Amino acid sequence: MDEEAITIKGQTISRAGNSSNRLTALIWGPSGGGKTTLACTLPGRKLIVNFDPDGPASVANREDVDVLDYSSNTHAITETFKSETEPLGLTKAVLQRYDSFIIDSITNASDKSLDAGIASALVKGSQVERPAPGSYQFRNRLTLKLVKNVLRLTGQYSKHCVFIGHEDSPTTSDEGTVLFISVALGGTLPNSVPIDFSEVWGVYEVGGKGRHIAIRPCRSRKPMKTRMFVTSKEPEFPYTYNADTNEGDGIATWWKMWNYNNKQKIPLPGTSEYNRLISKMENRHG
Repeated sequence: MDEEAITIKGQTISRAGNSSNRLTALIWGPSGGGKTTLACTLPGRKLIVNFDPDGPASVANREDVDVLDYSSNTHAITETFKSETEPLGLTKAVLQRYDSFIIDSITNASDKSLDAGIASALVKGSQVERPAPGSYQFRNRLTLKLVKNVLRLTGQYSKHCVFIGHEDSPTTSDEGTVLFISVALGGTLPNSVPIDFSEVWGVYEVGGKGRHIAIRPCRSRKPMKTRMFVTSKEPEFPYTYNADTNEGDGIATWWKMWNYNNKQKIPLPGTSEYNRLISKMENRHG
């Protein structure tokens, strides 16, 4: 006999295995590294909320991707970041139409937040050439509002959600040694923004070896983390998806494998363990 469901403060207690019904990810890396292409391998129909000039150009040939373009909007668009019911103008009708949402990029959205802080009457003495400390605090709060509100709303509708970030310039020692490379957000945001995502991946070119996805800090880059992939092996794996031919595995395949594997971590793509698991899954589903 099934146990009676228990509800507390309007929330029903459920099994832990039933809680992860969508993917959230922060994908970051250098310009041209394949971040948007990777994000567009998400399941189903996708909407890109775009803040980058020419951001969706790399996926213009895809018929399963639409674009909501805010790249030419002024910082006034950041008022929508504060909305808990319709952040970025994502209404119920829009949320019901798509399976996956891509914010491209959080770096430029954060820049608009700084512009809003400079223009705000709440921040005294701030100028474009020399923003006051309050403008940076304004930016940090507004950027975090955007992340939390979009993730909360897409979560209510069980929609996949990916934020894309650009790679910052290396942080170096006084002697010029590279200490680390992180996502271009500024202030405390590179540490606070990734907290709300289940996946944080770095995407970049490895000299002579093509594009790679890092799931753990490596090559002086951080942050990265994963709940989907095995972390006891290599910290990165080759990303072989070909956007021109639609050949190779992407996020939709990995998500399907993770669910097939009872939400246990899956082997890294390219390994023999991965190939065995995907063959087993494909044979079972025909």
